[in-house]
Amino acid sequence: MVRANGSYPLCPGFKSLHRHHPLLKRFRRDLKEYPLQGGQRLLLAVSGGGDSVGLLALFLSARPRPDLALGLAHVHHNLRAAEADRDQEFVGRLAETLGLPYASLTLRGKPAPTQSWEEWAREGRYAALESLRERGRWDWLATAHSRDDQAETVLLRIHRGTGLQGLAAIRPVAGRVLRPVLGFSGLELREAAAACGLSWIEDSSNRDRRFLRNRLRLDVMPVLETSMPGFTRRLSALARLAAEAGPRSNPLEFANLSAGTLYYRCDALAALPRGEGLELLRQGLALVRGDLRNIGERHLRALWALREARPGATVALPGGWAGVRDDAGIRLQALPAGRTRP
Repeated sequence: MVRANGSYPLCPGFKSLHRHHPLLKRFRRDLKEYPLQGGQRLLLAVSGGGDSVGLLALFLSARPRPDLALGLAHVHHNLRAAEADRDQEFVGRLAETLGLPYASLTLRGKPAPTQSWEEWAREGRYAALESLRERGRWDWLATAHSRDDQAETVLLRIHRGTGLQGLAAIRPVAGRVLRPVLGFSGLELREAAAACGLSWIEDSSNRDRRFLRNRLRLDVMPVLETSMPGFTRRLSALARLAAEAGPRSNPLEFANLSAGTLYYRCDALAALPRGEGLELLRQGLALVRGDLRNIGERHLRALWALREARPGATVALPGGWAGVRDDAGIRLQALPAGRTRP
């Protein structure tokens, strides 16, 4: 039987969006660009905030097109004491109310000396979510990164010093992680949650101006959007175009990967234009490190300059990595724990 609002009663205690609701129509259209198939199992990362609850509302409203088994995952970062406990309990109650599977993990430990708390929390969160996905045998994990998050990330990468591929910022698909609401603003996600009768909670740390992203979100983006309406949307579109452009070359066509290190022969790099060489070094670092966090244009230029340096010259890189020049090439390698230079 079809509900009056046009969706199927697949979830108890939930008032879904009407099948002709503009947000739901856009969401279904956007989902066609993702590798989701009917019958698969999708784990939703839910913090309890408005964006992630909006993501949940859209997926529940969309069923059974596509027909997905849904579950909720939550990561307790162990940083905000009672407030973090509240968030975990909220998501657990939400899952229980909706009759959905639920799993959570609590992070332990603290950042390494070279890590910020933000970086540590991000890496721990994704590791925990991947662990929950694998443990529950879910096909995919979906996060609620929005158009606002995308625009902020593009600006942060420009500030840090990024290349063309860095402008792609938050990728729609990364391994088994999907970001299906990159085309939606945070306001629209909250609108979807409210229309479905779902409440959410606010993370007080999102208003802490000690963090650069928060200052950007609270102080800079509103001014830019007011002065140049549509600025956020256009930044997000730029990220999409950069992602679609793709890399011009494969680093493994110019370098050898062995035992967690990547080796570029200088004669191969010498045949390349500077721009393409910098991009290959960027891609190579992403390949062996797993990410490019804190890597800026100055680091890449320093690595590029090693082509003309004497054997033994080194470039220290963030995160405990280095580029080392030998007789014939440049090796990207991780440093032993506790060492900041080779």
